[in-house]
Amino acid sequence: MIQQPILALMSAMDLPPAQDGQTVAAWIHLLPKPVNGQIETADGRGPYQVVGSLDEIIAASFERTDKIEIDINHATYIAAPLGMRSDAVGWIIEMEARDDGIWGRVEWTKEGAGLVSDKAYRAISPVLMISAADKKTIQAIGNASLVNRPNLRGLTVLNQAAPNQENPMSFMVQVCERLGLKPDASEADILAVLPATTAVAVVALQSAMAEIAATFGVEVSNPLAIVAAAKVNATQADTLAALQAENATLRAQNSGAELANARAASEAYVDGQVAAKRGIRAQDREWFITLHMTQPEVARRSIKALPMLADIGKAAQKPPTADTLASLNAEELQA
Repeated sequence: MIQQPILALMSAMDLPPAQDGQTVAAWIHLLPKPVNGQIETADGRGPYQVVGSLDEIIAASFERTDKIEIDINHATYIAAPLGMRSDAVGWIIEMEARDDGIWGRVEWTKEGAGLVSDKAYRAISPVLMISAADKKTIQAIGNASLVNRPNLRGLTVLNQAAPNQENPMSFMVQVCERLGLKPDASEADILAVLPATTAVAVVALQSAMAEIAATFGVEVSNPLAIVAAAKVNATQADTLAALQAENATLRAQNSGAELANARAASEAYVDGQVAAKRGIRAQDREWFITLHMTQPEVARRSIKALPMLADIGKAAQKPPTADTLASLNAEELQA
């Protein structure tokens, strides 16, 4: 039984070529053969040691499941705690201890086979379950990932090392280590060896970490996930602020456009009434336009109440006299 392991996300080796008649390799190299009982890395982590046989590691790997997933870029341990996707692209259904290390037989998904055959990913990376006691002894293979930056030494190809993605121990385990206590020491044991002020600070910090982890929906024992969630949250906050600023600009632009459209419509109405000979004085035009922009119905009623200029001209003409009518009748008679 594996007791309180920590994880080491290891970029490993190039994917082997497919055999004749296959699109992708059915067997992949998961762990190199230890040299003097040790497996070294390119980025300084480890070296990791193998206590016992490779068969024991294989047995421990399948202790809890009969199929071990292959994901992309360690999404199971990095993306999944943040609620993001961690789809499997293949399943390790069997492992063998060979002269050059541990190999696994894989059932690839359609997507996984396509990624490998298209050479979208060139390497396979095992997640090694390391003893929390010495942080060096390999206990099992947790799963594996398609990656592009190999890291382990003693393999076919050595490329640039991946960033250090080794999961840190839980906060309490780190405190125990600093204080020289056992990893499973109780909180009472920890508080007993700390000064009062330091003890209070540790409890407060642990409480704050728990609250932050709960806010982001991640495990409090995984500081890496807490930091990643905080970064995602900060990015989202920056994006929201940018969108709010953009919306404010758009609202201002829309407001200006709406004002211009309203004025154009009011000008068209008032000028149309002027063209129709409505009795609107030139000095009153701007007043009627402003009124129409804010209270269009009131403006229309006020303008319709004004007389037409044609009617004003007719009213200014003098009515015909009796002599004029008599003369007109005589002319009509003569005609």
